[in-house]
Order: sequence, then C-alpha cells, then structure tokens
Amino acid sequence: MNEQLDKYFLGELSDTEKKELLDQIESDSDSKAEFIRMQNTITISKLVEQSNDNEWASRKMKELGNRINRKQNRRLYLNLAKYAAVTAILLVNAWLLTDKFTPKEKAALYTQIKVPTGQRIYMTLQDGTEAWLSPRSIIRIPSEFSKDERSVELDGEGFFAVTKDVKRPFIVKTQDYNIKVLGTRFNVFAYTKSKRFETNLVEGSVQVINNKQPEEQIILKPDEMVSVKNGVLVKSTAAFNNEEYLKSGIFYFSNKKFSEILDYLTLWYKVKFEVKDSAQIDKYVSGKFRQSDDIERILKALQGVHHFRYKIENNEEIKIY
Repeated sequence: MNEQLDKYFLGELSDTEKKELLDQIESDSDSKAEFIRMQNTITISKLVEQSNDNEWASRKMKELGNRINRKQNRRLYLNLAKYAAVTAILLVNAWLLTDKFTPKEKAALYTQIKVPTGQRIYMTLQDGTEAWLSPRSIIRIPSEFSKDERSVELDGEGFFAVTKDVKRPFIVKTQDYNIKVLGTRFNVFAYTKSKRFETNLVEGSVQVINNKQPEEQIILKPDEMVSVKNGVLVKSTAAFNNEEYLKSGIFYFSNKKFSEILDYLTLWYKVKFEVKDSAQIDKYVSGKFRQSDDIERILKALQGVHHFRYKIENNEEIKIY
C-alpha cells in the first residue's frame, strides 16, 4: 500500500491504477488515514519550501545522489518532505466528506489550509495554478480536480494566477459568490466575517455568480472590479496595482479610507478597534506596510500617513482617537 501511495503522489499511476487504489482506500479506514496523512505532508512540504527548507532538502539529495538510483531518489523526496513538514503540520486539517453517497459516487478527499495571523502563504495547485493567500485565510482543495471543473473553496483573500484549461473552468467558491475563470489573474476578497466582497481582474476574463440567485452574474474585463452595494453586485473601473506587493508580503494601499485599513487589520490580526468620535477615519490615505509585522509596528507606520493616536488595552482591543 505504501509503495502505491508513493507512486500516486509522484504521478506514476495510470488512470486505472488510480481508480483501483482509491477504491481500496475508500473501503479501508486505515488506508484512508494514511492517505490523508501523506496528503497533508506533501501539501505542507510545498509550503515549507517557501521558507527555505528546500535548501536543506536539496543539500541532502546531493549528498546521497551518487549512492542511490532514480527510484530511491524519488522515495527520498517523499521522506524529506515528511521531515520538512514537521514544523508546519499544524496548519493543515484534512478530512473526508462521508455524507450520503449513491453507489456510483466516490468519497471526496480534501485538504484544508489555514493561514496564520500576520502571515502569507504561497502555493501551487495540482494544475499549476498559483495562489497567494492573505493572513487568516482558509482554502479547501480537493486531492484531485474533477474532469469537468477545477474548484477550490475560499474564506479570506487570495490572488490567483490560473493555468488555462478551456475544458475545465477554474472556480473559486466563496460563501455568497462563485468566481469562474478559464485562465487568468485576479484577486478575491471574501472573508465570511466581513460584509465586503470584491473581485479585481488583472488579466483575462472572470464571471462572478451569486450563489443564491444564479441569474445575477457579472463578467469582468481587465482593470475592472465587482463589489457588493446594498446586496447587489456592482461593476466598476479599478486598476489592481497590488499584485507584486501581495506576492512579497507587503500591503500597498492607494487613496483608501483609513476606516478600510482598520477593517483589513481587524480581519488579518484578530483585533477589535474602538474608534473615538475625534478620530478622522474617513480621510483617504496611501502607503504600505509589511503584513508580517506585529500590529503595533503597523499602527506606528500608519501614523506616518495619517494623524491619529492609539492605545492598546490588551492584545485584541485597541482604541483609536
């Protein structure tokens, strides 16, 4: 079983062999548990590589490269991935959707990734699509995309560079709206704890669909965005110029209300702001800060572009005046 699982995650199984393996996994609880564990490990190892752990893995591979054959080399990759994943394994929670299925349906395997407070995560999906996720975002990814579509579930903010596949649209599913694309670059802001919803298009074309009222749809062209006003999708012109900053972990804002910046901080850092009447939070400001900084350092940076004072009552409550 372990050897077959290794081959599955290395992409060495035929479609028939994959089907036989998944049938076996579905009928055996121990096999399910092992599959989920390896899925977590491989996913996290890719995330950990973004923090330079791949440098350690590469060094070990070179040290052993002259003494192992190609098959052993691939096996070592899986082992190194397991070791690299140890420091970040708590970020991932995988589960089986085991509700009622008809005899023809298969149990869907998913991986859930939660981005920690004040951090960002970059990941590459199985089809080559790239995603940059903002702090406290949650994404759910199937272990294998279906033959008809490539869908992920998002609670938070993510910038996506989608690999084009005209036969299988890529769909980002959020609580109230779905974003459907073929191959493009766009940003989605859709935290369930926020009333705001926005989709900004950089390249290509996207279709935004209301989950509760599918007839409400909007198609965006580059340099357009859709938002929700009074419960209705509204399209407007807006050049999204934050792509490179998002990739580097820096939040750049241009001509935004100070109140909107506080909303971002509330979501990203799990803090509550108590705004006094004397605070001018409707003033438009521009600037940038690094998302990995702590909340107090960010507030001090914001004082450079807007006059206000603050007082941190505890780790989660801040007065603005």
